[in-house]
Amino acid sequence: MKTKKINSLILVLLIVFPFISYGQKSARNYDNELAPVRGNYKTFESLSPKPKSPDLAIDKLKFPFDQAWADKVLSVKPVYLTNTTLNDFKIPDPPANSSDQTRAELNYLLTLQYSRTMEDITTSIYMSNNPESPSDVGQQIGYWTDPQKLPLTDSLFDKVERDGDFFLWSLKFKYARVRPYVVEPKIHDLEESRASSYPSGHVTYAYIRAFIYEELAPEFKDYFISKAFMMSRARQIIGVHYPSDCEGSRIFARQFVNMLFENEKFRQDFENVKEEWEAKRNGSLNNTLGALKM
Repeated sequence: MKTKKINSLILVLLIVFPFISYGQKSARNYDNELAPVRGNYKTFESLSPKPKSPDLAIDKLKFPFDQAWADKVLSVKPVYLTNTTLNDFKIPDPPANSSDQTRAELNYLLTLQYSRTMEDITTSIYMSNNPESPSDVGQQIGYWTDPQKLPLTDSLFDKVERDGDFFLWSLKFKYARVRPYVVEPKIHDLEESRASSYPSGHVTYAYIRAFIYEELAPEFKDYFISKAFMMSRARQIIGVHYPSDCEGSRIFARQFVNMLFENEKFRQDFENVKEEWEAKRNGSLNNTLGALKM
């Protein structure tokens, strides 16, 4: 009798457990994989990131640390990732200043500098200084044709930026990587830099937005990722970031967004944003179709 009860319990567990596991996975384990590194980024990563030899002066160069500024920036705590620590992010250390990888990246930046056109410069500076609003993005992909008020979307991205700033600045303070023009004086930067180089803030947010937008409009994933990739190139054309800064940003952004989607509060807010987008999209479509019938 006892054996039958045990066997019955095992049978129930075998039936129920897969559904429990599936429910936990669908709710918690949002884990979109990062696309493999490619192009010149892959070439640079194949080179040694290690110092040429111990105790070189060039490898001791660090971006100046301001404790008061750090305390002020990090006093603004995350909204969503309140239980996340910096150690939860697994991004590679930047290559040493004297390394083969850094030298190759500096040579690449010099090549960009010598070949950049005035159009390249203008476009890169404009892209860096004029981030697009969610309403702008919706217009660009044809979800709606007129500027839209998106209070839920704007609120979500404000909170995401607050979380992002906390961890992004923490990483910048941790690595204190100097800008490329500090290591190679031949590089003429076109923007004043007031923070360390790794990872890039502009590129981090370009990818964070791309990874979130692709969940709102998955059919335009290639478009969003392409725009983030172009931000990486823009920052290199201006001369303020190494390619490895940009790749580190891409890695960090992917992990950051994955963590957001594992957060229940974020998912609730995101579902409301999806409804907001769908309502605006349907409203715009109905207006267009209605105009055709007139």
